[in-house]
Amino acid sequence: MLGRLQVERGAWGAGTVETWYGLRVIRACTDPEGWLGRQRLLRAGRTLRRGGVVRLLAPRGFARWDVLRQLGLRPVDPTPFLQAQSVPLALGALERQGIAPDRATVSLRGPRAGLEMRRTAAELSRRVKSLSVWAPNGGEELADWLRWEYGIPVLPPDEEAQAVLRFSPDAVREEGRTLDLYGFAPDLSGLRIRAAALPEEDRDSLPLLTALWESGALAREGLEIS
Repeated sequence: MLGRLQVERGAWGAGTVETWYGLRVIRACTDPEGWLGRQRLLRAGRTLRRGGVVRLLAPRGFARWDVLRQLGLRPVDPTPFLQAQSVPLALGALERQGIAPDRATVSLRGPRAGLEMRRTAAELSRRVKSLSVWAPNGGEELADWLRWEYGIPVLPPDEEAQAVLRFSPDAVREEGRTLDLYGFAPDLSGLRIRAAALPEEDRDSLPLLTALWESGALAREGLEIS
């Protein structure tokens, strides 16, 4: 069950089952401020856990995860959603620089050439001039497969690239052109993913977009990258 934490002055953690943007959630209201804030937050967390909640959507800027993690609650991780949008994000990064994809090199970096890196490489191979791959586990095999399957040049990892996709923090970052496709606060080098159908205040909430994408309520066609 997915949870939603709502901040409301003086609230003590009452829970309600509701449908929010098509998602079935348990909503708990709490007031984490003041000298009773921790107790109120713990009560809200216990309400959510009794309802079977593990993953939680919290207000933007919420900073008291240290309290909720003690109860087994964790934020929604946008990593799978970000990696699923890897190709439009790479193309958006190139467009922002004024570089045509068929004249660009995109670098894929991570400790292993997993399914998302392979899917990204296959899609990009039809769109860009060349790729480079840095993946100590499986990278050489991926490069060989791309050359054989698509005939695309796969450059050495140290060749200059116009966009860098990092699938893990265990890879070299190049400022200004690297998109971090992982983590709770990813650095997308100024790009934003937005769902135009949502109200303005929620359009670029990555945890919410992730939950909607996981439920099948949000397709790639419903996203804007700018």
